[in-house]
Amino acid sequence: MKKLYLLIIVSLVVLQSTAQLKKFTVEIPNTPKFKISDSIQSFTLLNRSITPEFSNFNSDSLQISFYKQNFRVTQTILDSIAADTTIKVLGELLFESERFDVVIPVDRNIYRLLPFAQTPEPLSWNYVESICEQFKTDALIVLENQAMHTNTNYKTQHEFIDFSREKTYLASVNFKSRTHWRIYDPKKKQIIVDHQKNEDSLYWESYEYDLRTTFRKLPSIKEAAIQTAVQNAVSFSDLIAPSWVEETRYYFVLDDTLIDKSVTLASDGNWKAAYENWKPYADQGKSVKKSKIMFNLALAAEMNGDLDLAIEWAKKSKDAYYREVSNYYINQLNKRKSEIKK
Repeated sequence: MKKLYLLIIVSLVVLQSTAQLKKFTVEIPNTPKFKISDSIQSFTLLNRSITPEFSNFNSDSLQISFYKQNFRVTQTILDSIAADTTIKVLGELLFESERFDVVIPVDRNIYRLLPFAQTPEPLSWNYVESICEQFKTDALIVLENQAMHTNTNYKTQHEFIDFSREKTYLASVNFKSRTHWRIYDPKKKQIIVDHQKNEDSLYWESYEYDLRTTFRKLPSIKEAAIQTAVQNAVSFSDLIAPSWVEETRYYFVLDDTLIDKSVTLASDGNWKAAYENWKPYADQGKSVKKSKIMFNLALAAEMNGDLDLAIEWAKKSKDAYYREVSNYYINQLNKRKSEIKK
């Protein structure tokens, strides 16, 4: 995993003349629904959703066609730009997660003759292997199918406002979509993710006293399709890429040059070396001091990705000398462990 934790010291609390408790902020990864093996560090992204039924709709022409139907339309929208947007945005999201490298080929569309309502059979492994070899990636993500359906509505009514009868205008746009994704692992010759979903609806509504203002506040049909495509990419990215949330963590500075060498190592991101430097001191000195070293070891274990070891050290710290911060940290660690199991 390329991104571990971002360390920012934000405050300092002096507990004793010989020890300080420092508070800082870390970015903790939320484990996605589909855990991708660490052996997969890079993806090629391809689009297999475009059929002969798709078009690159002209935004103005599409909008006018809805106006001509009095904006009361129920229609399937198969827009090639929206489909391509899903691939581009997914690539950006996966790359920005700092978990994966991503290649989006210039020729990224796998055209097919099947109707849009049908998902094709999986790609052959010879094809998957050739694509991953060509672009030097570990696995292949394919948008196998994507279709959008919109329902628009428009109505006028009269309301009494300030003792006068005023005409009001109400218009709405509702977009639904269906996506089907597959992730192919050429080394194992296995489809590691096969995910089909009816995505959550996107809904826009505008209510005004002026007709032009009413529609000006709504996205165009083309824009709504592209925003739906973006949402589809976000939804799938959340399933396979870790997200990051900020949490507070603490550690002790002992005002001992040898012991506090770990602080410098940790600030450089070398938590393994920090752990090894702290460890010998966990058995030295009084219980008050040892408990602080044990607390630091718990933090280092967590930063190194070993939650069980972190919980073990945090409990030892609490048993050696009770502090509320130890109890608080144990609860944080147990919560993280529970979320990962889910």
